[in-house]
Amino acid sequence: MEKKAKPKKPKSKIFLIYVMFWVIIIGLSLMLIMDQAGEYNELRAEADHLQGEIDRINASNNVLEFQIEFFDSDAYIEQQARDRLRMVRPDEIVFRNVAAE
Repeated sequence: MEKKAKPKKPKSKIFLIYVMFWVIIIGLSLMLIMDQAGEYNELRAEADHLQGEIDRINASNNVLEFQIEFFDSDAYIEQQARDRLRMVRPDEIVFRNVAAE
């Protein structure tokens, strides 16, 4: 007895629902991944910007610390006493140009 070739049945509705379910799950997963990638890029750019600002503030802080050290030095105090108060050391001889006054 010969077996008759059975005609191919169309795919069942259950299989189609199964495929659609997984397509939707994969699509949603890809959307979430893309959304998180965009958020990561935004946060990375903000972190880079803030790091640049920290570097700038640190440089400014270093300059200010140098100025504080300089202003506390004896050399600065002496310079200010000479320039602003016109003070001289006891062993110095001062010459004044009276013609310029």
